[in-house]
Amino acid sequence: MGNYFKSLCLLLFSFLLVACSSSNGQNTSKHQKPNDGYVRLIVKEDTNTIDEKVPFQKGDTVMEILKENYKVKEEKGFIKAIDNYHQDEKKQVYWFFKVNDKMASKGADALQVKKGDVIYFYLDSVK
Repeated sequence: MGNYFKSLCLLLFSFLLVACSSSNGQNTSKHQKPNDGYVRLIVKEDTNTIDEKVPFQKGDTVMEILKENYKVKEEKGFIKAIDNYHQDEKKQVYWFFKVNDKMASKGADALQVKKGDVIYFYLDSVK
């Protein structure tokens, strides 16, 4: 009888715990919200070029889009590496990016994306 009572209490407690949970079917994660459109994200890493259409939400920056899709190392808004492709300061090779075929006028962390933007990241040397 004692084991039966303990099992019944445990079962009732489990139901109570599930019933009182605060899940309302909505996930507030940015990744779960409906997107506001797509941008084209192109990343040229050595001889490999990745070209994909990725979703974004209103207010997203170029940096946020990049970080959601790649492993990014950045410092003070400057991109140091995408995946495992690092800039090389000794050779003066750095990551650059263009938006809609124009050099970006702001840093990746300050430039908001718009529907249909084409964002192109590439390593290039400064001479």
